[in-house]
Amino acid sequence: MKSKKTFQRIAAVDIGTNAIKFKQFRIRTSKNLYPIELDTFKRINLRLGQDVFETNRISEESEKRLIQELKNLTNKVRKRKIEWAGICATSATRNALNGTEVCSKIEEACQTPVNILSGKQEAYYLRDANTRKIENLNKPIYVDVGGGSTEIYMRNSSEEFYESFDLGAVRIMKGKDSTKEWEKLKAFLNVVKKNNADALVGIGGNIRRIFKILELQKNSPLELKKFEEIRNNLSKIPIIDRVNLYGLAADRADVIVPASDIFSYILKHSNINKLFAIDWGICDALAYEYLNDKLCLFF
Repeated sequence: MKSKKTFQRIAAVDIGTNAIKFKQFRIRTSKNLYPIELDTFKRINLRLGQDVFETNRISEESEKRLIQELKNLTNKVRKRKIEWAGICATSATRNALNGTEVCSKIEEACQTPVNILSGKQEAYYLRDANTRKIENLNKPIYVDVGGGSTEIYMRNSSEEFYESFDLGAVRIMKGKDSTKEWEKLKAFLNVVKKNNADALVGIGGNIRRIFKILELQKNSPLELKKFEEIRNNLSKIPIIDRVNLYGLAADRADVIVPASDIFSYILKHSNINKLFAIDWGICDALAYEYLNDKLCLFF
């Protein structure tokens, strides 16, 4: 007799620097195996980094919209009786002087816990990204380039290395990146070189869009030379033409070049020549942590 299949749905929210990301997952449980399938994805254009990198605060206007958008999401989740894997906030919120205050207001309005992740936590969650298997990778590094920060994770046979850097696409576009952070990144990449990393697995909407523009499958390698060619071509095109020619959202078109610059810097300073892209993010990490009962965000 065949065993009965059990289905479950869980949801997670990432309050990012460039946008809010909502993912609803379909889970099929079989003994101790929890394969996750994306059921619903929603990206809400709310650039908190616009405020934070100019005034060090989340504006009242952004705060009101953020709370309303999250109320809409939490109401839908409750109505559908979906379990929460968690709501988290990242770079812009943790940098904002009123970030904790805003999250407290969200919790009160939505009756849902909100966790502001440290950069180190954000980097550590990349360890689960290897569930998106890419064949023939020996020693990859996982790199998530966001709006406000960049996280890197790698491991060898005995150690894990992971770190977060205040170098993100919106932050760079606003001229708020610092020499200190670039030096910190360079020092970390010396460790990557010593461990002979052989591929970079890119995470985030910008690198996925690059692959889409080039009509590459996400499990196909992109060589550094070709990557820099498309980056240079995009940099010569006005933002409105990036939208019209490549179907980029307006809030993607202006950050895709600075995001590419971060990837290029990491590739060059790690002596890595090939790049991959995967569908992964903090929401996926929250779902995996929830299923593995490791993250205390749940109720």
